[in-house]
Amino acid sequence: MSRTRAWFYAAPLLAALLLLLVYPMGYAIVLALTDPVSGRFPSDANLLEIGHDPLFWRAALNNAVLPLASVAVELVVGLALALFLSLRFPGRAALRAIVIVPFALPEIVVLTIMRYIFVPRGYANAALAAVHLPALEWLTPGSRLAWLTVVAVDAWHVTPVVFLVLLAALADIPDEIREAAQLDGAGALTRLWRITLPLLRPALLAAVLLRGVDALRIFATPLVLTGVEGVPVLSSYAYHQWSDYGNDAAAAAAACVLAVGSVILCIPLLRVPEDA
Repeated sequence: MSRTRAWFYAAPLLAALLLLLVYPMGYAIVLALTDPVSGRFPSDANLLEIGHDPLFWRAALNNAVLPLASVAVELVVGLALALFLSLRFPGRAALRAIVIVPFALPEIVVLTIMRYIFVPRGYANAALAAVHLPALEWLTPGSRLAWLTVVAVDAWHVTPVVFLVLLAALADIPDEIREAAQLDGAGALTRLWRITLPLLRPALLAAVLLRGVDALRIFATPLVLTGVEGVPVLSSYAYHQWSDYGNDAAAAAAACVLAVGSVILCIPLLRVPEDA
């Protein structure tokens, strides 16, 4: 009876999983491996088609490098903020709340604000003009500055996640350990390097895994800020093939490449030592 009841409760969940996850994934794989002309399956026609597109290779490179840069910035800034805001001083709670605000805002709101900041007549160039500096083309498609702007905006929006993970881990470190090291004559940098960072290793690995997997799915930030060809990534490339060209098969092929690439890139992150 209990087994029947368990299946009764699990059936809706399994049905939703099949309809909303397994079926779309299976359909995308079949579509990607079906020749749109001859209907032959399996076929590498769609993979060869996107493989001859230079924009696809730009998107693939960005999808590998851009998340690495974004996560690196988030780790450095998030750790610095967590260390600073773990100290006791007046107004600490208010500053913690302010740091979390970027992540609390909806992504489209963040990107709309950033568009106003970085467009040619935006607030960033107005600030440069106020100190008599030349204006910059922050979002020029294909430029290095546009790439760096996308990294900065993505990191600014999601750094609070890393900050919260590391702040919680810092709160679990007993004060007695750091106080004992201080009594033994260890300076601030020595305590950070020898005590704090080793004890934060599990939290750092968790933050890298959490943000690394999520960063590979980057889509809206480069698309809204620079357009499809400005700083292309595989998700925006697939969207471009589907929405602008109506090429569902090429879009599915690009999406499958992104899925397989994400799994391959995440395998080293999942091989965490047991003592971590």
